[in-house]
Amino acid sequence: MTVSERLTYVAPLGVRFLDPATRRPLADGLVVHAAGCRLFANRADTFVLTGVPGLGFAERGLGDDAYWADPPERVTVTVEVDDPRGRFLPFSFDADLPARGAFELTCGSPPDVTGPIVLFSSVARMVPAGCAVVRADLWDADADAPAAWALLEVSAPGVPVARGLADARGSVAVVFPYPEPSGLDGSPPSLERRALSAQRWTIEVRAFAAQRTGPVPSRPDLCTVLTQPEATLLAGASPATPLTDATLDYGRELVLRTPPQSVLTLIPA
Repeated sequence: MTVSERLTYVAPLGVRFLDPATRRPLADGLVVHAAGCRLFANRADTFVLTGVPGLGFAERGLGDDAYWADPPERVTVTVEVDDPRGRFLPFSFDADLPARGAFELTCGSPPDVTGPIVLFSSVARMVPAGCAVVRADLWDADADAPAAWALLEVSAPGVPVARGLADARGSVAVVFPYPEPSGLDGSPPSLERRALSAQRWTIEVRAFAAQRTGPVPSRPDLCTVLTQPEATLLAGASPATPLTDATLDYGRELVLRTPPQSVLTLIPA
């Protein structure tokens, strides 16, 4: 059989999202828009964008090495991500199109995110089984207002660093797998020496927040969020005492605050 003509199409954007608490890609329930178009997820949980204004020739390219060395057209679009189910916080990011392969963010030094784009749990999310949660209402001492869209970072023994994003009211939930229980050494391991309900760990906490310069956005830019400078958390207000660690108990939510207040005060860099 002779092939007289072959048509090829290039999708300008393919993007995946990751739930860091479960370490699984997630597409179900997310709503993603860019360039006036809604992206839909394929069977590989990748959201695909086509029909972008200004990329008609680029979408009909060959998609080979020569094509990617010098795409016929280029545009920058803003991708908006929402979760109507309320499990994850909204955000946006800019993408230069066409993008080869699965899209990755390049902001930060080194880039904060590689691979799928990480989602941030909302305070309303139901915590998955086997996961811990650290909560706080972050308060910006300089602005005397909620620390909207600040980052709270938690480092627990043997667990990848977890980050939570404060919402527009400063409320944040950092969800991550529990560390391995202690008292398991020996042959065979003996859990009776330390019951699971008695497990506790020292965790390190850090915050990242920029000084407020304008109105609080309803949907933050992800690169702006990820490149915020480190802020100082306060364990005590008088005298001002930095908060650097806390104790996490198995089966109990850890709520951080700056006594005698109900909020956790931070001082932006």
